[in-house]
Amino acid sequence: MKVMRVTDAGRFGAKISAEEAAELQRARDRMLARHKLIEGMIRNNEMQIKNESARGGAEIELECAKRDAARAGAADAELRELERATERFKALQDDHARLVAEREWLNASLLQFDAEASAEEHQRSGHA
Repeated sequence: MKVMRVTDAGRFGAKISAEEAAELQRARDRMLARHKLIEGMIRNNEMQIKNESARGGAEIELECAKRDAARAGAADAELRELERATERFKALQDDHARLVAEREWLNASLLQFDAEASAEEHQRSGHA
């Protein structure tokens, strides 16, 4: 493979073949695809942190609603509040499970992506 050098004028000192250009383009495409996976992991982390905070608040609300509904002579408003708090907490738990599954998929995808890239490097360099 030819090494390109940049001169003071900013032009390439050596021309590359079509095959080398295609190889560089494939490497760039792989880098961008890997970057998108990592961005997905960052977004997932952010959403999990927000979800964890919301679940903490919802759990407190749920416990308060349970306490209020358990009092003798609890009104319909307290029972409706318990139902609402239970539904909210359940929805946040479901969202958490979805985020965990998504994170597992992202982790597996990144591991597979990196393993494939490593195998391709070994083939190009003549290592088995």
